[in-house]
Amino acid sequence: MLSASNACRRLIPRLAIAVLIALGALPVRAAEPATVELLDVFAAVCLAKFPDDADMRQYAREKQFDVMADERLHRLLGTDPGAGWIQNGVSRQYLLTIEFPPYHTCAIRAVNAKTADLVPGFSERIGSWAASQAGASLKGPSRQTASFGGVASEVYLWELDRGPGKSSETLMAVVPSPADVTEVRLVRGINR
Repeated sequence: MLSASNACRRLIPRLAIAVLIALGALPVRAAEPATVELLDVFAAVCLAKFPDDADMRQYAREKQFDVMADERLHRLLGTDPGAGWIQNGVSRQYLLTIEFPPYHTCAIRAVNAKTADLVPGFSERIGSWAASQAGASLKGPSRQTASFGGVASEVYLWELDRGPGKSSETLMAVVPSPADVTEVRLVRGINR
């Protein structure tokens, strides 16, 4: 017959193991819904459709995105050739642009999208995508400070190497430093 103290000694390690297993099964803090939406838009357009410009145009038509006015597109791309659309999401409005070669990029811009989980969520999303790309390896992020339109920003860069003889790619998250500027930009670019 077990004494009460022996029973406790046997039960406590089992309870500790059960608690550790239960804690390990708890979900990691979920990303904010607005961040998830931004990452979903980027993945659907810039990861799944780009660099096929015709696919992107077709996707924009199917999803009934509004074509961006030339004036607004030129404010975003300057003199570089490109196309742009506006998507009204659940959380906010998204500005989608393609910059045509010689710089071939796909970018999503969103206002009020600066959240603490944006860069980690973006890193996780592009890491999963890169792992699905045959022969590709992803390095990064590196972090730099730059000015975009006179606004100091933190720029997080990842480099995707597709192997010998293939164009590498750059993925980036541009997050403005001033607290009152909230437009973020997620970009995928083909390096020529």
